[in-house]
Amino acid sequence: MSHARHAAHGLALPTLMGLLAMASLATLLAMRHLWVNELLLNAEADQLRTRHKAQAVLPLAVQDIVGPSNAASSPSDTSPTTDMRHTVGTDTQTHVFFPSSVADYPVLRQRLGADICRAGICAPTVLDASANTASYWKANTASAMPVAAQDMPEGAGTAGYWVEVWPRTESGQFIYRITVLTNGVLPGSSTVLQAIWTRPTPTATSGQWQSWHVLHN
Repeated sequence: MSHARHAAHGLALPTLMGLLAMASLATLLAMRHLWVNELLLNAEADQLRTRHKAQAVLPLAVQDIVGPSNAASSPSDTSPTTDMRHTVGTDTQTHVFFPSSVADYPVLRQRLGADICRAGICAPTVLDASANTASYWKANTASAMPVAAQDMPEGAGTAGYWVEVWPRTESGQFIYRITVLTNGVLPGSSTVLQAIWTRPTPTATSGQWQSWHVLHN
């Protein structure tokens, strides 16, 4: 009887140590699970913010297309107050602009030369399938139109956009494909949003959204 009691006491300590070890392991696994969930939630929240940011940039791009109400309409008007993004200018000038007529489109195409885009204005000659991927635009950020710091909560350098101008020669109108790239707070976090916007005339101040979707690699 005494021997049995001593044996029971001898097993108690290893059993307790085993239970404590199992409890510690369970606690570590639970903490790791919580940590992983927190990382996933932070990544998901950051991705959601970048998408909302991209949607907020779309109206800014449309305003850039439309231009200020007092934009000069004369091709020869090159005064300091002239809005050059909406003015053809003279034959000696090389700036890019949003065409106000189909006749102006070849001038834009000529000024771009080998470049497809510059300062966020694009005039592609063919529909490139790679332009439907996020990686294509991420590799061409130098040609984007950056969004001003005051328009982005995270400041400068967090968003930019491109506007592809496609002429519809049969109607004298243009189709505008807008691509927005926004960067998140977390490293590597970004959203590339692409949308199509049209307006009844090349100088109309309002238009209509035709479609939009998020691009992937």
